[in-house]
Amino acid sequence: MSRNDGIDRTAARNQDLPTPDDVAKIQEHNEREKDSYSNQDIVPERTPLNVHFKDPTDDYVKMFEQMEQDGVISTRGLKPDAIKYGELVFDVNSAYFYNHGGYEFAKQFYADAYKAAVEIVGGEQYILSAVMHADERNRAMSEA
Repeated sequence: MSRNDGIDRTAARNQDLPTPDDVAKIQEHNEREKDSYSNQDIVPERTPLNVHFKDPTDDYVKMFEQMEQDGVISTRGLKPDAIKYGELVFDVNSAYFYNHGGYEFAKQFYADAYKAAVEIVGGEQYILSAVMHADERNRAMSEA
């Protein structure tokens, strides 16, 4: 699905995570907890270049449960089939960063995106983790 048309693209998407198992899988991916990856766009040698704008304090599901216990959030009154978990993702074609200053530009872009995410969700207390993956090429949006 590479575009290769010279147009830079950014997509912000809110991904539903229906179950705690889905949350655990996202955590493994986001926090690079797996021993190996089938995703060919992840370059493990570059993982140390990933940047956390907010580090998780525990595993994602435990953090969510703690937020419920502390009264930060409430799931009271939700229908049994309601989606309780979500992931806000900012995707940008890799060529955009390459053409506008590289790694330092990407770090500033995602620092600004993190600030926007805090506003979108209503406060930093609702964000469990925020990480920029410098070790993963976004081939779906760019061939560079």
